[in-house]
Amino acid sequence: MTVESAHCFHFFLFNLAHTASCSCFPLLVAFFFKLLFKSSFLEEQSCRVFSGIIQLSPEDLAQVPANSTSNILNRLMVSYDPRIRPNFQGIPVESKVNIFINSFGSIQETTMDYRVNIFLRQRWNDPRLRLPTDFKSDALTVDPNMFQCLWKPDLFFANEKNANFHDVTQDNILLFIFRNGDVLISMRLSVTLSCPLDLTLFPMDTQLCKMQLESFGYTTSDLVFMWQSDPVQMDEIALPQFDIKQEDIKYGNCTKYYQGTGYYTCVEVIFTLRRQVGFYMMGVYAPTLLIVVLSWLSFWINPDASAARVPLGILSVLSLSSESMSLASELPKVSYVKAIDIWLIACLLFGFSSLVEYAVVQVILNSPKLIEEEKAKMATKEKALKEKEGKKPSSKTNNTVNGTGGTPMHVNTLQVVETRCKKVCTSKSDLRSNDFSIVGSLPRDFELSNFDCYGKPVEVTGALKSQNKANKKPPPPKPVIPAAAKRIDLYARALFPFSFLFFNVVYWSVYL
Repeated sequence: MTVESAHCFHFFLFNLAHTASCSCFPLLVAFFFKLLFKSSFLEEQSCRVFSGIIQLSPEDLAQVPANSTSNILNRLMVSYDPRIRPNFQGIPVESKVNIFINSFGSIQETTMDYRVNIFLRQRWNDPRLRLPTDFKSDALTVDPNMFQCLWKPDLFFANEKNANFHDVTQDNILLFIFRNGDVLISMRLSVTLSCPLDLTLFPMDTQLCKMQLESFGYTTSDLVFMWQSDPVQMDEIALPQFDIKQEDIKYGNCTKYYQGTGYYTCVEVIFTLRRQVGFYMMGVYAPTLLIVVLSWLSFWINPDASAARVPLGILSVLSLSSESMSLASELPKVSYVKAIDIWLIACLLFGFSSLVEYAVVQVILNSPKLIEEEKAKMATKEKALKEKEGKKPSSKTNNTVNGTGGTPMHVNTLQVVETRCKKVCTSKSDLRSNDFSIVGSLPRDFELSNFDCYGKPVEVTGALKSQNKANKKPPPPKPVIPAAAKRIDLYARALFPFSFLFFNVVYWSVYL
């Protein structure tokens, strides 16, 4: 038993109840069981009744007003056979298609499909359903149940993955029969359609998604689809990642040929969807750019500070790798390179290159040959500096100190001439306590221990000098950094930013 026969089956039960008072009721009961086991016969007779209007007997039909809607529908269906198309063995039926889009879902990149909610409208002419000339209205609105009892085009969505017919709270079908026999049906559907994506320019891409409406069983000699005027209507639709405009919608014919069966009519609508790049600018491009810039900070860190430079480079590379893997999980696994892949690979190469640059610097820092060469250069410079200082005139004669009377005394001839105070001053406070203000006039390389409490210079004995030298700790030796390592960092500070800037100019000029 088919869906159509089952849909009209309850009308037959109503017919039995209506005729229960007739003397032929036992015969009808036997006929009922015969129909129950012969579903093919039931299919032939199922559309004798529709919409609760029973196909009456001629006697009962004579009692119904001739101009009533019920009588008109019954007369139309007396000789109507939904198994035969209009104009049988004649010209093909022309079905005009029209779509109204209620909602448009975003494209799913991983599954390459999109979902739409539409009103699908079809209009064709069936001469068998012409209304009487005395019918007052130009069109007759019919109960949706009659839809199952009429011939209709066998339209299906060629690129459909999943579809749902809406039946809340009633079947969402609108059916009109016009005076000239035109039939208009409108039904609400939710359809998931495939859309093969070309992600070469992702996320600066524009996608073309099709909706193909094709005949399943009737060839072009029996049925032809064509777009009605203003084929696709829609209100303002806002998508989270795409822009879709009415003027960008295109229409076409996609009639197909199948080997062994022939040509089948097909029409298509092409939606142009332009991706909004703002989300990826804030979520991918800006963070990765900052990570690359952050990796360059290692060029300004001292070459021997490996504890700071190595973690900075490793964290940059790991962050870029994590971002690449996160984005790859949201996209289909395609065999070609996408625009965003080029960006992420370039950022990863810049971050990795900064780490390799420090590895080269470390090799130079630990090269014994380069270290010895640097030490030799430093020794040569120190020797040349000492020789240069030795050739300069002695400036010791200019180093004077002010005594209590302000008389200058030569430092190289200062002797202990008084023993009025045996205390050796060790701080500026001792001098101030004796009202000597000579601190400001002393050279920086003089030590306060060379003067007594009265500001008089005293001769420091050899034992005291050796004691001072013993108390002083020698400064730690400064690490020898070869000049080549410093030059590499210096070149990297300029080379990396300019290279990345050049890459950005080329990248955005190509993909925008």
